[in-house]
Amino acid sequence: ASASASQAVIRLVAEPGLYRCELNRRVTLRRVAADGRSVVLNWLGKDHTLDAVQARTGALRFENPSSGLMWLVIVGKSMLLDTRRGQQLANECKL
Repeated sequence: ASASASQAVIRLVAEPGLYRCELNRRVTLRRVAADGRSVVLNWLGKDHTLDAVQARTGALRFENPSSGLMWLVIVGKSMLLDTRRGQQLANECKL
């Protein structure tokens, strides 16, 4: 396969590390399960375990129903949402 053909396939992955977001917000993915089915995310000094959820849009989505947090991974950026309040907590997050 040519180099351009292999670049056309973009595999969304959740990678551990410090994500810097708009408005000087930060999200840390502390641990990603080997099977990719859960992540430990640190937001405002507190760890939250989020489980992978199948997204209809093709995005990579992790949710914690008890906290209302959702980590959404799309091409080129990620965002943290509060599904209870319908708010974006952190947007344009990049490693």
